[in-house]
Amino acid sequence: MDLAINHGEIFGLVGPNGSGKTTLTNAISGFYPPNKGIVRMAGKDITGVAPHKVARLGVARTFQNLALFNGMSVLDNILLGRHIHMHPGVLPTMLYWWVARREEIANRMIVEEVIEFLQLESVRNELVDGLPIGLKKRVELARALVSEPRMLILDEPMAGMNQEEKGYMARFILDARAERGISVLLIEHHMDVIVGICDRMLALNYGEMIAGGIPKDVVKDPRVIEAYIGGGAHG
Repeated sequence: MDLAINHGEIFGLVGPNGSGKTTLTNAISGFYPPNKGIVRMAGKDITGVAPHKVARLGVARTFQNLALFNGMSVLDNILLGRHIHMHPGVLPTMLYWWVARREEIANRMIVEEVIEFLQLESVRNELVDGLPIGLKKRVELARALVSEPRMLILDEPMAGMNQEEKGYMARFILDARAERGISVLLIEHHMDVIVGICDRMLALNYGEMIAGGIPKDVVKDPRVIEAYIGGGAHG
């Protein structure tokens, strides 16, 4: 693998199941230390850095399989995304009303702003358990955004969505980039989404790069067509 994602860029990553997309994102976010090679964030070597430290450097992600906490409200799930910015301790607790309370209010303000941004006001107090898949994906995106990332990794954020829900999610991703200056690594099987919102893309198959560049050109590449239609790594 050899790729670079520019500041403020939406970069698409595609490939059949088993091609290495999630493994690559796990290496970037610190879940899998690579056997060789270097991962850099804004020029800083973060190879093998623990996931919580990578998160503090400004990398947030959503997951292919939803990682929400059932039995908790939408609001509480989103609040968990602020944990990397919280500084618990004995002294702040003792001085709660003028130290810890001030921090809590600041965190709440950021959370409420993201709830409004993603149009989740109507379900903010509902349990996530009973929400439709489209709203659950939006809650997970909100939890990632409240961490105030510089890089956002989205692992199939539109899986299971209908066309209308996909349209909403695509708009939210574009708005997050435009309003917050976030770089986005987007893993997605929906080629119409990749072509529609990504600046550049990379196609993988069997753990190797097979094509990269402008999305409308990459999707026409015979190697990409072969990987998806005739004999690629499926399953």
